[in-house]
Amino acid sequence: MLIFGIILIIGIALVYYKYTHRMSLHNNVDQLNSVIKTIFKEADKTSISQNRLIKGLKQHMGVNEKMALKLIGKARMEGLIKSDGVNVELM
Repeated sequence: MLIFGIILIIGIALVYYKYTHRMSLHNNVDQLNSVIKTIFKEADKTSISQNRLIKGLKQHMGVNEKMALKLIGKARMEGLIKSDGVNVELM
């Protein structure tokens, strides 16, 4: 019974850590802006495809595709990028 309790506490701690880590990524606009600028600088273009931005966010921030899409939405809301659904431009 003690072992089950310890495993349960460790599981809850991991879930809490994952949640706070994701929220910190979503709320850190300066880091997001820096990573997006890096991705555009690597591409050496003013406009890139949304898929390329997703891949760049996954590579540089270590997130999955769903979180990368959320970060793109956050960047659009903050005015960091402009997107037409296919291509993304840096503002």
